[in-house]
Amino acid sequence: MNPYIGITDFTDFEQVEKMLKIFTALQPQGFTRKLHVGVMMSLKTLRGYRSKWQSIFPPKESIADIFSSDETYNCLHYADYASDRTEAKDIYNAIHYGEIGIHALQLDMTWPDPGQVASGVHASRRQIEVILQIGKSAFEEAGNNPQTMVERLGDYEGESTAFCLIRAWEEALA
Repeated sequence: MNPYIGITDFTDFEQVEKMLKIFTALQPQGFTRKLHVGVMMSLKTLRGYRSKWQSIFPPKESIADIFSSDETYNCLHYADYASDRTEAKDIYNAIHYGEIGIHALQLDMTWPDPGQVASGVHASRRQIEVILQIGKSAFEEAGNNPQTMVERLGDYEGESTAFCLIRAWEEALA
């Protein structure tokens, strides 16, 4: 995994350029972290539906442009809180909009099917990191039990499920 400092909700490349300039100018000597450029996408925006969060979800067709810097670590934050299951084709299509600039896909959803995640990533033919966001709902579904949560995360390990990194929200563990 690449060490980074993440900022999310970029909506155009001009914002990335400005932030990268500031980020680079303020780096102490020997600093090795990259700027993590996070772009939001939801199932609704992926499928072309209107969303109340439209202002932070850029048009899917502009994501590749936002990810066009070689100096950044580009992560698509794909959110799907409204549906019970995320399908491989949705994962594949989300990755597709990141084009060659995408480095990671963060799944902002509660316990997506590991097989669907793996199938979607595999179909994209991209070497990307997959980050599973563990929030309050996921922790509650694990019975608010850290041991159960860790056991459930085991479903995301192995060759058949794609390379998954786990990020736990502090609020989920509080």
